[in-house]
Amino acid sequence: MSLERGDTKLIITFFANGRPSNAGSHTLVDAQNDFKSQYVACGPAFSRLLASSVAAAELTLRSCRTLAPGIFQSEYSTGGPFPNIHELRHHASVIAFEAVYALEIVFDLVPAGPSNPLRPVKLAVFDMDSTLINEEVIDELARSIGITSAVSAITARAMNGEIEFEQSLRERLALLKGVRANVWEDLKKTVTIAAGAKELINYLRARAVITVVVSGGFIPMAEWLKEQLGLDHAYANHLIVSPSTDAYPYPHLSGQLSPEHPIVVPEYKQHVLESLAQEHSIPLSETFVVGDGSNDLLMLGAAGLGVAWRAKERVQREAPQRLNGTTLSDLIYLLGVHGDTTAE
Repeated sequence: MSLERGDTKLIITFFANGRPSNAGSHTLVDAQNDFKSQYVACGPAFSRLLASSVAAAELTLRSCRTLAPGIFQSEYSTGGPFPNIHELRHHASVIAFEAVYALEIVFDLVPAGPSNPLRPVKLAVFDMDSTLINEEVIDELARSIGITSAVSAITARAMNGEIEFEQSLRERLALLKGVRANVWEDLKKTVTIAAGAKELINYLRARAVITVVVSGGFIPMAEWLKEQLGLDHAYANHLIVSPSTDAYPYPHLSGQLSPEHPIVVPEYKQHVLESLAQEHSIPLSETFVVGDGSNDLLMLGAAGLGVAWRAKERVQREAPQRLNGTTLSDLIYLLGVHGDTTAE
């Protein structure tokens, strides 16, 4: 949706491929590359590309900032309607520019407001598996009984959108019948929180943002992650636990979902985002969503700023925005202005 002139500004953040994960590792060569990348990001070539790619008159570069080593941000105003940034993100000329100059570019529309350096955000919703944690929990469950390959193959097809998520979930769960019910305690010792997740959540909490994990995985791990990161809410699938039987002489997973709880399919993820926003009187334009799988696409598209993080191939092509990096803390640079203004 295009927004009218005067009330909105276009913020473009450039991430250099191969950027250092921390400022302490920044070398002289990195600094020289920064200078080149900043000129590319803020120079006339990108402004011309932008003007030719969108239906916007009088596009004007207002500022260009260095946010961190390898990360730059420019701000534009226009005399006409702003573009659909989803379409802009996937414009062939933008993709070609990224490839030529080894950059990733994230587009955002924010209120023009006085001089507030922070992007308005009051609700942040995250996927769990391969986003806030490094693993796919269902694959780890499969590993515990030696059927990793069979389950991982279904997971990959689901995350790429080749089969419906609910169908894939039920197929995988059927294979997991008999896993010990206390398996979650073992997984809590082996599952790892993604790099930068704690820093990102701490930043959001410091801004009093409501933080949520909504996962197509399982509630024991989502609740554990909620406690580990200090999130406000956790939503995930509930499994039925069966008592001991002759075949399985211990409490075990039945391989079935609880009919008393909603199944976390893509539509439910979007519902969680929209219902929490409505409950707290938060406009969707002030929501932030991060995920990596095809089951995240609906909520990514509904958010004010939806970013596919290290996403599956299909999601890279279809998400409103996307970013690939080594630390989730990179996403902080999309939510607030840092560094020095170097051109105005």
